Amino acid sequence: MRYVYVSGTPQLVGDPTVGGLLKVDVSYTYAHVSPEGGIPAISYSWTRDGAVIPGASGNTYRATSADLGRVLAAHLTVTYDADSTLTVQAANPLRVGAAPRARGFNGDGTLDIFARDSAGRLLLYPTDGRGNWQAPQVIGWGWNGFNLLVSPGDFDGDGTVDVMARDGQGRLFLYQGNGSGGWKKALQIGQGWQGFRELSAAGDFNGDGTNDILAVDNAGSLFLYPGDGRGGWLQPRWIGQGWQDMESAGAGHFFDYSSVVTLSKTFWGDLQARTSNRNGYFEEYGLPGSYAGTIGRGWDAVARFGVAGDFNGDGYSDVYGIDSAGRLTMYLGDPSGFSSSGIYGFRWKGSPVVGWGWGGFTAVF
Repeated sequence: MRYVYVSGTPQLVGDPTVGGLLKVDVSYTYAHVSPEGGIPAISYSWTRDGAVIPGASGNTYRATSADLGRVLAAHLTVTYDADSTLTVQAANPLRVGAAPRARGFNGDGTLDIFARDSAGRLLLYPTDGRGNWQAPQVIGWGWNGFNLLVSPGDFDGDGTVDVMARDGQGRLFLYQGNGSGGWKKALQIGQGWQGFRELSAAGDFNGDGTNDILAVDNAGSLFLYPGDGRGGWLQPRWIGQGWQDMESAGAGHFFDYSSVVTLSKTFWGDLQARTSNRNGYFEEYGLPGSYAGTIGRGWDAVARFGVAGDFNGDGYSDVYGIDSAGRLTMYLGDPSGFSSSGIYGFRWKGSPVVGWGWGGFTAVF
């Protein structure tokens, strides 16, 4: 029997949401044995709340609905011979959150964008997951009565993506998606929301496994409205100020890491990233002068922007932007260098124009 050890702890990274891909990062982990000799065999296992998940034996694992709200952990086993073996747990076990906006509205798991036209029709623009649009579909009528629209992902716990809409009286409604591009029913889930100028999809911001909402009031104060996972709310609270001069969009696990990300466009055109480690606060304390980093400049030319998932099929979320001429540009994200270099490792793969005539819509989200 020889002494087996590793230098550098493996890390659990990726997207800890239903349908998201989790990975064991061993970039800085090395196996050793004393006395030396031989090449180790590496194997993996995964646990859900401490119980082994049958069949999960690779270095990646895609979270399922059975994992919602549960803590996933990964384990790496190093074997040199039958008597010389070691099992270590990857750092950072993660609780799985509800399906995010990026899972798509029509059940195929690919990016789609909602758009409302001047006649009040709500349209869905789906993609094939490989950078191509499919035929748009009209999925609602009479939506011109709403002045604020956002998709929080799965808000009611049924596994499908939903939409929130605020009317002129300040009432907030939840439109429950049916998972195939249509609706179940609409429920009023709040009133008195007329004091907010912006709502964004926070993802699982407080780490309890349910999707939440960030709301900015007219004075620039930022509030967290935690979802209860059943279409209702837990106690809201103030988490920041100075947001009145920014437009923001929830970006989920944009850096392919456990932190959830909010992207904010400043009035001078910087695109800033703010991160939360899912404890109910921004790591930068929610202050306007504090953020993880700037990932783009010149965004003052973009009239609308948002994050709806992966457009080109590379596994990473992308950002869409619409300019004053109505051109839809897809900014292709590449966070592959984030784990080694942080925000400075983020890159754009490209920024193709993928649509025209989008300036005529009264809402895009």
